[in-house]
Amino acid sequence: MLKFRRLPLIVLGLILSAAAQGQSAGQAFQKAPAGVEEALREKVTAFFTMQKEGKFRQSESLVCADSKDTYYDSDKRRWSSVEINKITFEKNFEEAKVLMALGTELRHQGNRTPAIYPMNSTWHLEAGTWCYYITPPNKAETVTPWGVMRQTENAAGQPTPQIPQIPADASSAMAGIYKQIHISKRELRVKGYEKSADQLEIASELQGKLMLGVAGIAPPGLRWNFTKTELGPGEKSVFSVQYDPPDKSPKSTMYINLMLEPFGAKVPVTIVFDIPEDVKKNLPPAVQQQQK
Repeated sequence: MLKFRRLPLIVLGLILSAAAQGQSAGQAFQKAPAGVEEALREKVTAFFTMQKEGKFRQSESLVCADSKDTYYDSDKRRWSSVEINKITFEKNFEEAKVLMALGTELRHQGNRTPAIYPMNSTWHLEAGTWCYYITPPNKAETVTPWGVMRQTENAAGQPTPQIPQIPADASSAMAGIYKQIHISKRELRVKGYEKSADQLEIASELQGKLMLGVAGIAPPGLRWNFTKTELGPGEKSVFSVQYDPPDKSPKSTMYINLMLEPFGAKVPVTIVFDIPEDVKKNLPPAVQQQQK
């Protein structure tokens, strides 16, 4: 059973540590012209304060013109607290990346636990005024805390999620945190015609607690579990799936998400249901390749 504990200070410490590690020597001595950082802080604080107060329509006035449609369609939250952790200026001080520490809460089985949500936001200087910029979404892409999830078509012409990879040179605070979480593989295989099982391992090098959960609907005969749902520094958990099929008919590949809290990260995991070798030999080559 997934349990949550109060972690705001731990999470905030991880954010600040990762941010410090990702800061280059050039950034450390970067100095904005007089009044530039002050003006940016004023706009950023005003925007997230309006979100905190639930004034989403009013906060629209601080969104860049070409980001307003994306802002309309985006999910919005009422934060319990607002704090600027780090500002990095780019493009001759006409663009800035602002790392926020936003107060929120985790909810599970009726319990509410305070937590800090780290969020990177982008700001553009347009006509002398700072505004919140949101990258327009691509219909074939989904933005996740782990990067961009892209879709390709499988042999049956159906979209197949492609697991996002963290760039090797990623220097953001969030990337620094996620590099301390290791997942052994992203695909599990079980037999669709007889009882079988598969597993993966999750290891944490975080200084705080990492809480694990899973989001997905299991078909008849499929069960999953963690050996541990709460990991401390240096600890590991095994996530396993067991399948006892109700019949021997071919089953479609399915996808679930491993949930990593308190970061709100969703890690896609594919579950493939193998078919007997004698049946596989009679399939079209493209489908056989998919089954490998």
